Amino acid sequence: MTERIRSLLQRVAKADGGADDKDAELRRRLPATSVASLEREIASEIAYSLGRAAEKLEAALSQALGTLAELEAALPSSDGRSALIQRYNDERSVAERRLRDLLIQREALGFRRHAELHQRYPMPPRWTRG
Repeated sequence: MTERIRSLLQRVAKADGGADDKDAELRRRLPATSVASLEREIASEIAYSLGRAAEKLEAALSQALGTLAELEAALPSSDGRSALIQRYNDERSVAERRLRDLLIQREALGFRRHAELHQRYPMPPRWTRG
């Protein structure tokens, strides 16, 4: 991760044909520890953002699974069953979007394998019965 961040910082410094005199002066005045500190801060923000996306996914899955439990306990002929099915499928769709958002964020950071994510957050099946 540090190498990726360092590469990003170098590309930013070289943008528009190179750093101008003001950028060079600023780099001379910044101690080397500032770059390390910046890298730590960026890594911290990345970790926080990934954690937040996972929390949103967990909450969406929990809500869908709660509705699924209600749906499974409801009598087949009960009033409101179709509304419960619709609510479950809607909540499941939200959970799918949250999973997709987390996958996209991981892809952007260079993570290419997601099998452990699908194992940790299994998506319940869509309810198609009436």
